[in-house]
Amino acid sequence: MSLFGKKSKEKDLNSRWQEAYKANPHVYEKDGKIVVGLALTETTDSLFPLAAENQWAIKGKTIDLFFISMVSITKDSVLGTIEYGEAMKRLKPYFLAEKDGWVLIRGLSLNEMEALFEGLPRDIL
Repeated sequence: MSLFGKKSKEKDLNSRWQEAYKANPHVYEKDGKIVVGLALTETTDSLFPLAAENQWAIKGKTIDLFFISMVSITKDSVLGTIEYGEAMKRLKPYFLAEKDGWVLIRGLSLNEMEALFEGLPRDIL
């Protein structure tokens, strides 16, 4: 690989890192438990912490569940939800880079998002 090619790839990765959607937690109370949901949207490069519990906390409260909702723009709907740790394991093949406890996940196609649910229920809530 030429030096020019390597610098170009690094620049592209840096651009993707800067332009990616940064996960924004939404807190809910469900059946007396506190849950935190984040969305991963089809075809959108996204930044997620490797361990959500290390990134977000609520003073004086216990968060019972972190989850990721898989959102399809093709179907204009939520495909389902996956517990955060399990989602990170299943998303690992789509990681482009890791830095400071965060990971850049490339935008997934609808088929790739659907495949994440193999062997799992569609809704953990």
